[in-house]
This record gives sequence, C-alpha cells and structure tokens, in this order.
Amino acid sequence: MSKVIKSPLQRWAGEVTISDPLTLSQAHLIEDGLTQPQGGEDGRIWFTVIDGKQLPAILGCVEKWSLSNFPENPTLENFPASPRGDSHKLIDWLFSEIRNVYFGEAQVPNESSPTLTDTQAEDSTAEK
Repeated sequence: MSKVIKSPLQRWAGEVTISDPLTLSQAHLIEDGLTQPQGGEDGRIWFTVIDGKQLPAILGCVEKWSLSNFPENPTLENFPASPRGDSHKLIDWLFSEIRNVYFGEAQVPNESSPTLTDTQAEDSTAEK
C-alpha cells in the first residue's frame, strides 16, 4: 500500500506517491536525514546542507513522481536546487510527509467526545 500526497507548490504542482509501509533500508535513510547537521563557526546551517541530508531519504521513499516541470526520474544530480526557496520548501514538505509515515500519523484524541463513563443513558425500565 502506498500513500499519494498532493504538492503544495505551484511551481511543481501534482502528486507524489510515497512508500507506506517503509522498508528497513528506507528507515535507515530517514534516520540519516533526521540527524542535525553541524553549523559553521558562526552556527549557521545552510538549507542546502539540510536538504542534502534529507534528499537521499526522499529519493529512496518516493515510488512515483507526477509533478509538473519536474524531472521524470529525479536523482541527486538532477533534482532541482533552484529557485532555492521553492526547492527547499519541496524537500521540507516531502521529508515531513515521509517522516509522518516513519513515526506514524499523529492521532489526537477528540477530548470532547463523550465516553461511556461521561454520559449514562437514563434507565427507562426502572420503576418510578
């Protein structure tokens, strides 16, 4: 079973199909992308450094690319790195979606939903 996600970027509109469930080798790629890169002397970390750590996981977890104005079979060598802002947004969004599969979708319980102990039906058979 796979997961189809819709691109939030106009520049590269369309859909991407990612693996779900993931394999162990895909999990290793994701874990490598999760490690925080070290900054330079001034502590600055460039988006290209972060993107470079996450892109192998993206390429390893995407089953199908259906994006407009985008390479049919992207690789490290032909993945669009500019315009820099849009490229980073695409990589950040894709890695976030893959991370959701890796960790499992967050399910927040609906606290306002009553449970059996919250509300009890009136006993209509009891004598009054």
